[in-house]
Amino acid sequence: MADEVVRLEHITKIYPLLSGDVVALDDLSLSIEKGEFVAIIGPSGSGKSTLLNQLGCLDVPTSGDLKIGGKSITQMNDYELTRLRLMTIGFIFQKFNLLPLLSAYENVEYPYTLKYRKKDTTGRVSKLLSMVGINEDLAKHKPSELSGGQQQRVAIARALVNNPKILLCDEPTGNLDSKTGVLVMKILKKLNEKGKTLIIVTHDPTIAEQADRIITIRDGKIVRDGP
Repeated sequence: MADEVVRLEHITKIYPLLSGDVVALDDLSLSIEKGEFVAIIGPSGSGKSTLLNQLGCLDVPTSGDLKIGGKSITQMNDYELTRLRLMTIGFIFQKFNLLPLLSAYENVEYPYTLKYRKKDTTGRVSKLLSMVGINEDLAKHKPSELSGGQQQRVAIARALVNNPKILLCDEPTGNLDSKTGVLVMKILKKLNEKGKTLIIVTHDPTIAEQADRIITIRDGKIVRDGP
């Protein structure tokens, strides 16, 4: 399919433990198209985070095939996987995962520097920070000097700096008060309306119901997939 950005074919992920193997994902198949807003929900331990790690190429499946933009990741080496993540996927985490010693501006610029091996001279970093509501003064501050909402806005700008095809969000409003959470979701929805593929793992039904499609996972299997 021309507009397919992600395809999982019979993905199984097993974590071997002394007490016995844990099947985190069980023969799971799924396709996501360009521009979709997909919410992944399910109880704790259902396999949501494992699925997100697979979609983000942070982990490889025990069996099955995962294609990102038509390319199978199962045959890629670590370098190729790192490049794919850098070029194709933007990550937004519950705990923001900003680098504490860098300013907000430098945090956003960091993936750009990794990709292009140079600092941003195009104004892209400043433009993205401005788009998410971080002014020039705040951009000079380190994460510890910013509120949770401001840190998450910086994290969104960082996720966008390399113009990824896919935004993967793990509980993006989990550490925010409800008012700030609504503002962050407005930013993410606007990005989706502009064509970004948005995949969110969430416990929050009010976030899930904003998606075009809700995938419910239980015991490593998809038990519901629909609007």
